[in-house]
Amino acid sequence: MRLLTVGTAALLLAAAASAARANAFDADLSLGYSQLRIDGPNAKDLDKRDGFGAQFSFMFPAPKTPSFRYGFGLNASGFRNDFHVFDPDRGREVHRFDEFSLIVPELRIGYYIPIDHFFIEPSVGLGLAVGDYSTGRVHHHHHHDDDDVNDDFDDVDTSTVRLNAAVHPTIQVGYGYEHWAVGLEASYLYTHLHFKEGIGGDIGELYTGVFFRFSY
Repeated sequence: MRLLTVGTAALLLAAAASAARANAFDADLSLGYSQLRIDGPNAKDLDKRDGFGAQFSFMFPAPKTPSFRYGFGLNASGFRNDFHVFDPDRGREVHRFDEFSLIVPELRIGYYIPIDHFFIEPSVGLGLAVGDYSTGRVHHHHHHDDDDVNDDFDDVDTSTVRLNAAVHPTIQVGYGYEHWAVGLEASYLYTHLHFKEGIGGDIGELYTGVFFRFSY
């Protein structure tokens, strides 16, 4: 598995260097809704948790077959579970949290299907998933001189980062005019990350969002 992770990173670097020499490109920015799927009996409160996702990509037409696209992208998402537990040392409930964030740089290939001003573009990405699982406590500080002001901050107890290869199929449906396009996007990202006992294993992310494209 380590060789696969290192190989994925090397492939991403080679693709980025090759793409940088291309003269034409599509730059996409997508923002939307994500839902986390994570294994583990101690991760049940994070499983199926809703979150926010952002995806950015550069795609280049193949020299002899422009409908085929290749390039690279970067995906980011975050999920959080807030809860209260009784602390016997303090004799009261405390505010705690579990948090999971995922960043995935990736190599992408796709196929562009034009339909007048509309288009469909299926693609798939192979990337390096960087997952961070953290837990901690939320501290609430109230200003005595101002009843309307509260300072809340997170105190992280543990933070565990894991790396592994990821696969990311995507479908886009959009409308384009001259150098601009807008549309809807759906994708599913899969990887395998184990953080600690009862947390992690197979991890998936369902994503739906709106993308904006600039073509040069």
